[in-house]
Amino acid sequence: MRTTIRDVAEAAGVSAMAVSAVLNGTGRNVKVSREKAEHIRRVARELRYQPNNLARSLRSRKTGMIGVVFQHFDRFGEEQPYYPQLLNGVMAALFPAEYTLALCPKLSMGGEAGSISDGRFDGILWCRPDFNEASLDDIQNSNVPVVMMHAPPGSVPGVPTFCADNYAAMKTAVGHLVQLGHQHIAFVIDDPNVVTVEGQTRSEAFLMATKAANIQGDVLFWTQTASDVASYVASRPPHTALVCFSDTLAGNVLLACERCGVSVPRDLSVVGFDSSSFCEGTRPRLTSLNQPVERMAKAATTHLLTLIQEIAESTPPSPTVSSVYDCPIDVRDSTAPPRSSWK
Repeated sequence: MRTTIRDVAEAAGVSAMAVSAVLNGTGRNVKVSREKAEHIRRVARELRYQPNNLARSLRSRKTGMIGVVFQHFDRFGEEQPYYPQLLNGVMAALFPAEYTLALCPKLSMGGEAGSISDGRFDGILWCRPDFNEASLDDIQNSNVPVVMMHAPPGSVPGVPTFCADNYAAMKTAVGHLVQLGHQHIAFVIDDPNVVTVEGQTRSEAFLMATKAANIQGDVLFWTQTASDVASYVASRPPHTALVCFSDTLAGNVLLACERCGVSVPRDLSVVGFDSSSFCEGTRPRLTSLNQPVERMAKAATTHLLTLIQEIAESTPPSPTVSSVYDCPIDVRDSTAPPRSSWK
């Protein structure tokens, strides 16, 4: 038979209100000493008391769950270091606060009745958004707090954002390559990142950086890296260096170059973005811009929990926060001075 609060109260020699205050966080006017609270918890453990989470959610109007939205999720794997980094940061903030998380493919799950702001979550962390009309409408009409990652400040009025300083990062990457002597550089982006706000921002930032450096800059969109690299090499392109949207894409470029007989960095320099541990395992080791994904995710999630708590306590909302992170370059082995021409 299920142990109740009354059972715990009787065994502990205290009131049911005191037990509820300690175990369920209810009854703010009930004062319980630290020693008595520990006694109640010990008795509850001995009786194997399990709180009724549904009832607790109804009382507190909180579900204890956060939705993490990946509109363009690919897959977990060694070649996808971004997701473990991000989730490590999210969990570092959530689990000490006794929250759980759910991964969601989109903001709206089958119409208005399926919106993820319908009460199943206390808040939403939206990663690498694309701002189509439907998603903007969802986020602006959400009934729960939303925090975005990888969207520029001010993307959606009133919605906090945590993102890389893509303009400074592209300036750093281009500056590194120019210093090596490169004059023709391309930025490579893949599907589906090309439709995200971050992808568009990073492409724009790259073109601005190459223009400021007075060198030739182009944006290449590749959907099948191996075949795209083969076609690219066969065209005898003018570029001597590629800056890739992510470490994952850069790693695929390195593999495709090896298959095509292109030596990196002798024939072509390659730069990634994120500087994850993945970069140490590529051949050659990948030069990359260091985006602190885990730190960003922890900060974004911590801020989301603050917004949730403000609603629960009916306190005035905090000012909208937008945090932009520097991405210094970690120079490894995939960049070098350019050859005079392709072989």
